[in-house]
Amino acid sequence: MSKKTKTTPISHVSMQELKVRGELPATTEGLAVELAMRAGDLVASSGASVQDTLVMMRKICSAYGLERVQLDVTYHLIMASYYPGDGLPPLTVARTVSPTLSNLTKVWEINELVTKIEQGMAITKATKKFDNIRKKKPPYHPMVAALASGGISMSVQLFYTLDIKILILAWITGFIVNRFSALLRAMGLPVLFQQLFGGWFVIAIAALFTFLNDHPKLEFFGYVSPTTIAVGCIFQLVVGARFVAGVQDAIDGHYVTATARIFDVLIMTGGLVAGLLTGLELARRFGIAVYLRTSALTPGAPIEQLVAAMLTAVLWGVAAYSNLRTLIVIAFVTLIARATYLIVLAFDSSVLSFDTSIAMASFTGPMVAAFVATIMVRRFWQAPTFGVINAMGIPFVPGMMLYLGLLQTVGTHSVEPDPNTGLATLGMAAIVALAISAGASLGAFLGRPSVERRLLFPRAWNQMLGKEAED
Repeated sequence: MSKKTKTTPISHVSMQELKVRGELPATTEGLAVELAMRAGDLVASSGASVQDTLVMMRKICSAYGLERVQLDVTYHLIMASYYPGDGLPPLTVARTVSPTLSNLTKVWEINELVTKIEQGMAITKATKKFDNIRKKKPPYHPMVAALASGGISMSVQLFYTLDIKILILAWITGFIVNRFSALLRAMGLPVLFQQLFGGWFVIAIAALFTFLNDHPKLEFFGYVSPTTIAVGCIFQLVVGARFVAGVQDAIDGHYVTATARIFDVLIMTGGLVAGLLTGLELARRFGIAVYLRTSALTPGAPIEQLVAAMLTAVLWGVAAYSNLRTLIVIAFVTLIARATYLIVLAFDSSVLSFDTSIAMASFTGPMVAAFVATIMVRRFWQAPTFGVINAMGIPFVPGMMLYLGLLQTVGTHSVEPDPNTGLATLGMAAIVALAISAGASLGAFLGRPSVERRLLFPRAWNQMLGKEAED
């Protein structure tokens, strides 16, 4: 790529540096809008929903007297407009949401800053504090986050096995897939092809273990199921958190951003599906054996599932640079979610079909946990609500269903393709994913202060009905 066509990311310029240049707004109103937009950029780029971003930005603006400021947040753009009155020109600014790695520790510190702003912190001090937060390095080395992300491939194995050999190999292969994906991102490859090549890489790993199993002299670990390793690696590429945020934006009425986020998820999932399917087809054409089973793995005992879910969510939190407090909230909320899931699944299985029970449990568990998380975070312990909810939803991601549906559709080295069964399984995976997202979104909505007050004080409903009767 020549220097003329090479693109470089726009570097972040602190507000203090802009002040030295003479490019920072001189009025309190202008500084407040600038601070709100920068804080919104940081939070939105970390995965917050539009509603959460807008609420935080409005708090900053209101604290400095900008009650009539108009804010708009879309997938890649934040806009703000304020008319001071008295014939003065309006202040209208726009800011591109800069893509960056999620850093929940910075989001937690921004939440604390907003609280201090509402308590009366001066705008000059607030801008300096924000600059310090913005330029902070991650709370721990990026390699720790990479190891945690790779560890998700290991933690999901705890749902099905306690074999130490499998767990260690799953962690190693998960880390390798994670680094491979990071390399593709660093190369600037479009996300569709990142997922496509990631799917090929997973099939290559499964083919490697198939080869080792077929050659006993090369076995260093004994027999290793390519299926378990492949399922763990797929969790490195399955998109879960973005889908939850997209559905929440749709429920909140922010359809432009919701459409963009959901379409982004569809592109990434489509790339993964294409990678797995074409990878299997390429292996078949070149005579490379890939032995993968098309039957679901059996989950372990409830206590094993609770530990696996909690560990998966916590590892995701570490990969997103969460601080200790946020990780504690994530662990607690995830235990509530999985326990509710198991209770509903045990109850409904005696009444409904197994697939319907899974969908119902996948809706109820995240809903209860998201409600508890929202109440707990807003009232007792400051933490990024969206980060807690996203982490809690990761263990529910239907990676196993996606894997089975694909293999059933195209067949394997030893199993004939069954497109009807495969498409039904893929459809069920989509229903479960929607149930998880809808449940988490509804729980967060019910936990918000405005709805909470209406639920706790029925008198407000009576007053509203009385007023409507008078009108």
